Amino acid sequence: MKKLLPFLAVLLFISTFITYALRDFLFPKEVNVKLKIKKGESVKQVIERLKEQNVISHVLPVYIWVKLKKLKVKEGCYEFSGKLTAGEILEEFTKGHPCLVSFTIRPGDDLFSVDKTLSQTGICSKGEVLKLSKDKDFLKKLNIPFLEGYLFPDTYKVAQEANCRKALSVPVKEFKDRVYPLFEGYNPPPLVKKALKKVTLPKILIVASIIEKETSNEKEKPLIASVIYNRLTKGMKLQCDPTVFYAYKMAGIEKKRLHRGDVDFPSPYNTYYVRGLPPTPICNPSLSSIKAAMYPAKTQYLYFVAYGNKHLFSKSYNQHLKLIREIYRYGKAVRNR
Repeated sequence: MKKLLPFLAVLLFISTFITYALRDFLFPKEVNVKLKIKKGESVKQVIERLKEQNVISHVLPVYIWVKLKKLKVKEGCYEFSGKLTAGEILEEFTKGHPCLVSFTIRPGDDLFSVDKTLSQTGICSKGEVLKLSKDKDFLKKLNIPFLEGYLFPDTYKVAQEANCRKALSVPVKEFKDRVYPLFEGYNPPPLVKKALKKVTLPKILIVASIIEKETSNEKEKPLIASVIYNRLTKGMKLQCDPTVFYAYKMAGIEKKRLHRGDVDFPSPYNTYYVRGLPPTPICNPSLSSIKAAMYPAKTQYLYFVAYGNKHLFSKSYNQHLKLIREIYRYGKAVRNR
């Protein structure tokens, strides 16, 4: 009997080990965990962290299994959700997942907003986006005339170690993939040809950027486009407030609202001060604004004024003044003219 005791003890240990092993490897467990494996971190350290997060029940059986399988974990960021076994999770650690950082460019964001966003994520240093927008070699490499307008609005993920140049190249590529096909075989409407003379993508983008800053109403965008083109055709100044705000930004001045006299600010971006279009886009427009700039509505409108969450359009200056008086003096709801 005494001789059997050691054997029984060994048998008990083996059966206990198998039980624990089966528990973690044969029976999937509901997990919801994010784990970052750092460079040089050992397998044992990773397993201990899984135990701390209640992903596995016991360290030793899992550690022995990893050693027998000769698995080598790779640095990276991992995220697991759902029913998984310890084996499935550990196998995933051998693949290596880059740590990603996400950033969002919203329709209407300008380079100043993008610079703030990317500096907050740590991808770029403060002011780096603005600096790169003036880097001719960088723009030449991207094969674009300017950075403003060519950053397609969307949410992006880049590797955590990516530099600012790499991060900016991603929305530029998306722009090319989404926008360039629109111009294949594009035959500009007569109004666009008459207003722009030589129709180019940069000019369309400049118009689209003004449209984007003037309205978020999808139905209004072609109407806003028609006003811009109609005024250009007649040699009138565009007199668009968003260009004034942008002119001040380019001069390093942040304006929250415009006051009397602000529209006289001397800048090639200020369409109250100069005739024609600004030299570059004033923001990064959405696809709908680009399409509106490509295909404006056919109207005789030359003016518009904001009324609530929409705009009211006029064919003459007298009509425009009348609408303004009705809105600001009486607050009347008047229909488009």
